[in-house]
Amino acid sequence: MATPAILEKIQKIPTKTRAIVFFTIVGALVVLFIWQIHIPKTNEIRKLEGEIAQQKAKIGENAAKIKQLDQLRAEVKSLQERLTVLTQQLPPESEVSPLLGQIQGLVNKAGLSLKLWRPDKRRTHSSGMYEEIPITLRLAGGYHNVALFFDSVSRLTRIVNMLNVKMDMPKISKSGTMEINIDCTAMTFAAVEKKVETPTSPTATKQVK
Repeated sequence: MATPAILEKIQKIPTKTRAIVFFTIVGALVVLFIWQIHIPKTNEIRKLEGEIAQQKAKIGENAAKIKQLDQLRAEVKSLQERLTVLTQQLPPESEVSPLLGQIQGLVNKAGLSLKLWRPDKRRTHSSGMYEEIPITLRLAGGYHNVALFFDSVSRLTRIVNMLNVKMDMPKISKSGTMEINIDCTAMTFAAVEKKVETPTSPTATKQVK
């Protein structure tokens, strides 16, 4: 058979030579393994590790953004609630008329006689953000009625300041009760509403024939 003949030829090769050939083959296989398998896999692993690190960093950034988003939502909700309160205290210009009627209703509810109701000229504040709306009032009634009226005004949601309060000497009314005349200014405020200008279409030019 051919196999024993080959083995005999190999055995005739010196041991040193066979060792050199063996280690040469093993070394070639190791180099081939490192070059073809180990190095590409190592590079792939490093690439994947880099991608994993990037994904982890993005996850961390997104988690931070989500936390900030929750905070921003809470701040927006707080600001909206604050805006609602401020809007009630400083109504838009278009919502002032009901407020003036409400003040007049408080006069009647307090049992006072309204002798003068005169809205004076509005004044725009220097900031341009709101208008001051003074209303000159002349009231007549007892001390208790006046105190009740002022207390009711102070409880209004919207801002109304009672200014320049002047009282005459008390007099005995026909009904036998003590009555005083009061001159004062009810100062309320209105937010200036910005007017939205509608774009005007350009005028068509006439063609001269």
